[in-house]
Amino acid sequence: MSTRRRLRTIAGLVVLLGALLAVLPALDDAAAGRTHRAPVLLVGPEVVVGPLADDVDALPDAPFDAAPADDRAAAERALADGDVVAVVVVDLRSTEDTLLLPRLRTPELDRALVREVRAAEERRGRTVTVERAGPARDAPAYDVLGLAAAAGGFVLVLVVSLVWGPFARTLPRGLLRLVAVGALAAVAAGLAPLLPGVLGSAAAEVAAVLALGVLAAGLLTLALEAFLGLAGLLIGAAVLLVLPAPLLVADDPLLLPGPWADLVRWTSAGAAAEGVRDAAAGGGPGRALWFLGAVAATGLLVLALTRFDGVRHSPAATGSGRPADDVPTSGRWRIQLVAVLAALAAGTVLTLTLLPGADGADGDTAYPSLASATTCEPTGPVRTVADLNRITELRGSPQFRGGDVGAQAELQDGRRLWVFGDTLRGTGGEERFVRNSMLVVEPGCLRVVVPAGGGAVIPDRDREVGYWPMSVVVDGRPGYDLVTVTAQRVRSTDRDDAFGFENIGPAVALFVVPEGGTPQLVERVDVGPDSADTTRPMWGAAAERRDGWLHLYGTARPDTGMPTGFSLQVARVRPDDVLEPDRWRYWDGTAWVRDPTAAAELVPAAGGTSQTLSVFERDGRWYAFSKRDEFLGSDLVFWTAPAPTGPFTAQPPVAELPSDSTTGELRYMPLAHPGLLPRPRSVVVSYSRNRTDIGEVLDDPLLYRPRFLRVPLPVD
Repeated sequence: MSTRRRLRTIAGLVVLLGALLAVLPALDDAAAGRTHRAPVLLVGPEVVVGPLADDVDALPDAPFDAAPADDRAAAERALADGDVVAVVVVDLRSTEDTLLLPRLRTPELDRALVREVRAAEERRGRTVTVERAGPARDAPAYDVLGLAAAAGGFVLVLVVSLVWGPFARTLPRGLLRLVAVGALAAVAAGLAPLLPGVLGSAAAEVAAVLALGVLAAGLLTLALEAFLGLAGLLIGAAVLLVLPAPLLVADDPLLLPGPWADLVRWTSAGAAAEGVRDAAAGGGPGRALWFLGAVAATGLLVLALTRFDGVRHSPAATGSGRPADDVPTSGRWRIQLVAVLAALAAGTVLTLTLLPGADGADGDTAYPSLASATTCEPTGPVRTVADLNRITELRGSPQFRGGDVGAQAELQDGRRLWVFGDTLRGTGGEERFVRNSMLVVEPGCLRVVVPAGGGAVIPDRDREVGYWPMSVVVDGRPGYDLVTVTAQRVRSTDRDDAFGFENIGPAVALFVVPEGGTPQLVERVDVGPDSADTTRPMWGAAAERRDGWLHLYGTARPDTGMPTGFSLQVARVRPDDVLEPDRWRYWDGTAWVRDPTAAAELVPAAGGTSQTLSVFERDGRWYAFSKRDEFLGSDLVFWTAPAPTGPFTAQPPVAELPSDSTTGELRYMPLAHPGLLPRPRSVVVSYSRNRTDIGEVLDDPLLYRPRFLRVPLPVD
């Protein structure tokens, strides 16, 4: 063997070995049966499925490429056309959605889609049922057919080389090799109508794809062999058999990781598999046909340029009666060829040995819904403020021992949704605080909403940052309520100190509450960068929906070194756009503007409000209700205005709410509840209670419960 040929052979072995090593991770991933960037549509109201699609796209390992849709019929057409592989119809009346799969069934992909969709739904406490978009039928094993076409062309060249030698030493023998490849392509085409899953007019397209697949693989192998000899066969094995091997395990390119899904499409086997799939599904295999045709034409061109190579290196051409040094004898060639086959067999065995088995997960396994509420805690009738205070003395569920804030709103099905800040829970003999919680109250019954894992209903962002609710607004939709909860981001500064925290900015959380169902978190968005700057308004300190607008009030405190109350500003946004802060507009005293720093003060900080307050409208008049000067003061005050933008004027105090320095009881954050037990010229309000000694709260959580009273509305 000449030095040049030896170097080429070594290079071919390196390519083959490199391909085997590179393909192992893809085979491992394919065996796990996970989807990768599978295109799916989520059908439902844009305001709900838009954030859901973003959340699905951000899942670890990116199983889906999700997009929202509001028209089920259009989504089903996209599924039938093959533009997407699944459609999820979000049912807002319950926690059970519908997964639509295409009528052409690909078992491995089906199982993976069902498993991944159910896992994604489980994260939001929902379940899913599976339906077909039309009568189901099994797809042909297009991955096997694509690899069979490529392997057929490659193996035919190996057999020809073993029988006739490595090169076509005459033009007639070269043409005979081409005829052999063409005959095998014709056989492949003739078998197409007999394949299961290939129906009607698709049979002709499948036949064309398989025939071109054999031609492309065969002509490419002949060209590589003619141009590089043994090294060419090694490279052909790597390109035609090894690189597309993950497709055989995965059953579909969408089950292949990252670059492999794209790489496989640009191999002869992958293109043939894609063409069979597209033809069987009723689409046109156009890309597969032109790609395979281009590969076959390239192989034929290389053969023509080399004039079958052996013609130049034949004994007659050298004039010596002996083969050229670079052309092996038939006997030596057969030995080398057997070595190639042994290398391929060894590589296959190695691959199968190193490849882990599939996880065997059953795509039809039921996943229970994790969205839950605790069992009914009886409250008795609620007709008076005294009844409300009686309920605050009930021991109730261990999932809610005590909490502060207590903002609430009424759902369209008559229930009330309450949100709380730091909440004491005592489960399994262990008491702990979570940053927020939620209650659903119906006549005679109270239920605690418990998210997966038992943590905060608005999950902590990380170990240090959680969310304190400030206000809650309900927007009724057909069959469900869209609930906006504004919150402030809270960062722990001292884990051993219950009051060791700082407020670093506002946030908005969006919930969907099906009629009679359990609230489900849709999305949470932080507004602005983290900053403990108190001069930046805490937007959402109060919120009120009127005339198609959601008014978000912000509170800020000047950095003067002197204790004051908080100033009041206002922004507005359409309810559907609340998760997009760039759509918010701020009142600058004369107009709504984009710049939040231009927001005008509606109430000054001196003698101002608490950081969290209530703003509401009644009979055309607007009211802001708070404890004046926060912890520094004790007066409960209404500020009144003719419009949501003010001007707000402070009215005489309606009650006093001092903290008790003797007992260490803190009384703070009064909130108005205008829809709760309504009466003319008055309103029910609540205030939060706590103790300076947190140990007292742990001993008796009832000390950490809101209290209620009724106060008169200001008289004009």
